[in-house]
Amino acid sequence: MNLLQNVKVDQVLGYYAAGTTKRTSDIIDMANYDGVMFVFELGTVLENGTIDCFVEQNTANATSGMARLATTTVHTVTAANATAAKSAIVVDVFQPQKRYLQANITPAVANAVILGITAIRYSGRVKPDANAGLLKSTQLISPAQA
Repeated sequence: MNLLQNVKVDQVLGYYAAGTTKRTSDIIDMANYDGVMFVFELGTVLENGTIDCFVEQNTANATSGMARLATTTVHTVTAANATAAKSAIVVDVFQPQKRYLQANITPAVANAVILGITAIRYSGRVKPDANAGLLKSTQLISPAQA
């Protein structure tokens, strides 16, 4: 099975320099998909800060009326985390109760560089649209060395 042909990949939030401002992704439509994995990509983070990565849902394709999903946790940045130049937090939502989702990230107390958020929708009842939103996607099958 080739993963690229069976998932829908979208960058739903781009880069933001270090700060403590809440950032909200584009809204994604979960019609015909069972789940989505949000990858919150981070650059430099400061020790003792917190990073709140959470997902909201709505029956309408609108930011007003979005409701936060239960059981999302806040991560406290440790000294070991702060030494990393890159890291990630993943939130996987399987069978959401509402059709439209958006991801949010709020660095608090100390700054964090937000590299972006990627949404990977999976278990689709139809094949995705060849990931048309990406600049490029390449599939390699048993490739020879260069």
